Amino acid sequence: MLLAIAHAGAHRGHAVWTDITWSGESFEIVHRMHLADAIVVNRYMGGTQPIEELRSLALVALYVDERFKLLSGESAEDQAVPTDTIKLTTIGAEIEDDFLLVYQEWVTPLPERFPVIDNLVLLDVEPESQAFIKIKGPGLDEERER
Repeated sequence: MLLAIAHAGAHRGHAVWTDITWSGESFEIVHRMHLADAIVVNRYMGGTQPIEELRSLALVALYVDERFKLLSGESAEDQAVPTDTIKLTTIGAEIEDDFLLVYQEWVTPLPERFPVIDNLVLLDVEPESQAFIKIKGPGLDEERER
């Protein structure tokens, strides 16, 4: 009975997991959030249709596109102030199991260091949300957290 009470009291946190992977001539960027959070985002963006609908998926992809930015300049460790936003291409979104995935791409030569990331995904709808970012590529292997 205690296990049942403990399980019933458990609360899933709000988070976004982002995997950034070098693919040979660009970075593939995949954002993953719980479907329940994606539904909240869809409503926040004015969506009224079920999350499975193409329009709902597009609204969530647009939301991520507006809130996930790469900034030109040196890395945060160097304390440089980034000045410009790097252009990302948002490819689309899909549902996989209990998650919604948003796909982006950054076409670029392989940088020596990955740029500063300005990630505000979920913060305006769930202020206590967390973000976990993994960056993989030749000479790049790092994890960032917000």
